[in-house]
Formats: sequence, structure tokens, C-alpha cells
Amino acid sequence: MEKFDLLVKVLSDLQDVGILKHLVLVGSWCQDFYRYQFGNPPQIPATKTMDADILIPKRMPRVDPPVDIVAIMKKNDFIFEIGPRSGLYKFNHPMLKVEFLTDPGAKPHEEIRRFEQLNVTAQELHFMSLPLSYNFPLTYKHLTFNIPEPEAFALHKLIVCQRRINKEKAEKDRLTAQGMFQFIQNDPKRVERLHQIFGEVSKGWQKRIRAALDNTRLVLPE
Repeated sequence: MEKFDLLVKVLSDLQDVGILKHLVLVGSWCQDFYRYQFGNPPQIPATKTMDADILIPKRMPRVDPPVDIVAIMKKNDFIFEIGPRSGLYKFNHPMLKVEFLTDPGAKPHEEIRRFEQLNVTAQELHFMSLPLSYNFPLTYKHLTFNIPEPEAFALHKLIVCQRRINKEKAEKDRLTAQGMFQFIQNDPKRVERLHQIFGEVSKGWQKRIRAALDNTRLVLPE
């Protein structure tokens, strides 16, 4: 089994218990699904990471009966670990690492949030409201799950690359944003959507995006 197939299996199991429709796949694995959805455009690079991130909305709808994500991951041969200090649940497999994320909202600090009805903890990360606010349901084979709109994904990568301490990961995020902008540039409707999303985020976020553009020497498609 390849790591992509393993990710699909995890998503399939989350769909079987009825919660996948509430979650958003974020991070670099989105690129593979964009390539599938949009005819394999050369501007979007294939994913090379082992890390998969799944976003849980802060106000997760009630799940009845509760779901045991730990059991689902163990069934797929993931090793379950709990951060000794943070309490963050981590799921490690020789081919793939899966973590769950959530949005801290207006809180200034990022903490670990527990979702009792899912039996999992998630790392709060600022700016996750962007993929939570701008996503669409993508269908891949038997799966239907949420994924950020390409325009929101590009802006998010642009912001994230400025927050990275690891220079290699920061450069990877910058190149991803660059490739996504090149992809968006080819479609006037996508360019319009990009500027619409940019215009809808807060003034503070717009300032941060402009600073990121200056620092990376990237330009929003026009």
C-alpha cells in the first residue's frame, strides 16, 4: 500500500462513521487532489510529504454515537502516541503521519483542544479559519470530503511560510504558493475569486498577506 492509498483508507473510515463531511483536509496532500480534480496541471507539484493534516472545526457538530478516532487509526496500523507535555494525539505509520488541527478563534495563544466525542486532541493553529471558511466538497472515487478552495489554499500557504522556523519547510510552502498562483493565473474566474477572498479577510490579514508577498517577492495574479 502506498502512502496516498493509506490516506484514502483513513478518509474512507472517517466517512464510514459519518464525520468526514464535517472535516477539512489541509496541508500539502491537497495538491494531489487538486491535480486529480483539475486535470493534472503542471503548476501544482505532486506531494512528497509524509505528514497529513485534518482540520476539525472548533464548533464541531454533535456526533451521535461518539466516534473513536484512536481505534480507527489503530485499525489502520498507526502507532498512537500522546505528547508527554502537550497532550497532543499523534498517529504514526511507517508511510504516513496524521495529526488533527483546529482553529483557536480569537484566542491569542495556540493550545491543545480535546474533542471528547471524537476521542482525539487537536493542535490549535491560527489562520485555520481560512480553509474552514473557504472550502468545497471534492469527490474522489467513493469519497466526498472537504478541501480548501485553491485560492484559499494559496493564500494560506503564503501566510504559513512566514511563520515557519524551519527554513526548508518555509521555502517549500513558498514554492507551493508560487505554483498555485501560476495555476490560478490561467483562469480569470480563479483570479477573481482570489481577490474576492483577499477582500473578505480582515484588514490585519490583508496586511500580513501583503507583507508575505513583499518578503517572498511573489505577486497576486491579476
